[in-house]
Amino acid sequence: MENPNYYAVITAEVRYNKNLKGNEKLMFGEITALSNKNGYCTARNKYFADLFGCHKNTISDYISNLKKEGLIEVEVIYKDKAVLERRIYPSVKRLIPINQMTDTPINQIAEENNININNKKEKEERKNDLSKIIKYYEDNITLIVPSVVEEIESYLEDEIEADLIIACIKESVDRNKRNWKYIKAILNDCYNNKIYTVKQYEIKQKEFKEKQQEKNKQKVKKQEAIYTNDFSEYDDYMKKSEVQNE
Repeated sequence: MENPNYYAVITAEVRYNKNLKGNEKLMFGEITALSNKNGYCTARNKYFADLFGCHKNTISDYISNLKKEGLIEVEVIYKDKAVLERRIYPSVKRLIPINQMTDTPINQIAEENNININNKKEKEERKNDLSKIIKYYEDNITLIVPSVVEEIESYLEDEIEADLIIACIKESVDRNKRNWKYIKAILNDCYNNKIYTVKQYEIKQKEFKEKQQEKNKQKVKKQEAIYTNDFSEYDDYMKKSEVQNE
């Protein structure tokens, strides 16, 4: 049997398994390499025995232990009541045959590992964001309670950035409304208007102020028009003055 020219995959689940011997971990990697072509490995115990320089019975023990740890699945194919071949599947991820995909299974697993790393990084960043928000809340409002922490986590999960949550807390302080109910109302308004960042919030605030200023200008103009056109009060005053002077 020719040596495989694919990468071997030894997952963290295998690497850090204290119930496995060193050669059992290496054997798992060899099984993944041999599985890249068809999605499973058909090598016999003699192949592994020659590779690791040990007896075939030792290989049987390796396979039994890997199976016991739930890291491989073994399927025996029979034909006319005789064993045709043995298939060993790495059960951490059953590898897709290379002729059924545009990329190699090793690259697919690497991509999934990158996704897991990114997810772990996101969780760590979210944890840091939560700590920052809690500190600002307790420095400016009051000691935070678990229910408020849970709701803040929910806003973070809804992609509202930490700086925006802090900005909403600051606004409640500036308005002397130091309570979570008021802060939550601002955050809900942001979410309903699809505002997730401080920059979006500042744009919205600017637009609101401009509308208010325009509204006030129109109000002033209306009042000026009323004052200019309505002389009834002045006429009444003049009539009273004329009566008194008679």
